[in-house]
Amino acid sequence: MHYFSHMQQVPIKYYPTTIEAIHLLVLYIFLQSLFDFPLAMYDYQHDTNWLSNTWISFASSFSITAFIFIYGFKKAKNSFKNVFALKFFNPLLLIPILILLPALQYLVGILNEKVDNVLPPPPWFWELFERIFENRFGFWGAALKVVIIAPIIEEVLFRGIIMHGLMRNYRNWHAVLLSGILFSVFHLNPWQMTYTFFLGLLLGWIMVRTRSLPFTILIHAINNLIVLLSISFHSTIFNHAVFELSQKENSYISALAITISILLLYAFTIKKDPSKQRRIKRKTVL
Repeated sequence: MHYFSHMQQVPIKYYPTTIEAIHLLVLYIFLQSLFDFPLAMYDYQHDTNWLSNTWISFASSFSITAFIFIYGFKKAKNSFKNVFALKFFNPLLLIPILILLPALQYLVGILNEKVDNVLPPPPWFWELFERIFENRFGFWGAALKVVIIAPIIEEVLFRGIIMHGLMRNYRNWHAVLLSGILFSVFHLNPWQMTYTFFLGLLLGWIMVRTRSLPFTILIHAINNLIVLLSISFHSTIFNHAVFELSQKENSYISALAITISILLLYAFTIKKDPSKQRRIKRKTVL
């Protein structure tokens, strides 16, 4: 009897736990490296450019991603709809998001400048970064890569499979913090980690509030689109009157915009208590 009561007290651990989430991410990076590294070495030795080939890159990413998604989904042992949080969201939530993202990018950009001063990015990093946007399809090819494909893959992995298990196993703050750290590490460079960490926290918090993966994919896509536009049309955007304000003034405005946006997101995602709703309905009928 004592044995059975002890068994009932042991909490069920759903996939993935913290360790399993780290393992899944390491597995993803390892498989990608297993393909990319030999190809990069071949390109270096033979002065070719196979690694940058759009179709080769797409085929490798698709096959590795498909394997990780199927593996994670089977381990989760839950319905497709639950694991991938297929739920509609309130369109009004887009208003604070459109205010928040540019402000967040501006403030974290200031932090990134400090990181760059301490640890300047090497030339190869900028070369690698530029390759993301360089392709034979120009702006639209870059948009397909960073605005559509990347948000879907990354959100399905981090706010889908990983957060599905973390939210069931731990407190919400644990799930949000760990998914933010893993999301940051996934990008594999210290010059991106500051922003990806804050973006990961935001997306994780929104997943907790809305339980909607389509919404986090859309937010991620909007974020990447803003980055792409700011790079592609840098001179036009940064000649705008708003950038004639001092950094201090822009920082205050950005901080205020983020605060208001977070409060609006919180207000728009307050869940109604079903029992309270039933009580109100009963009183109305009486």
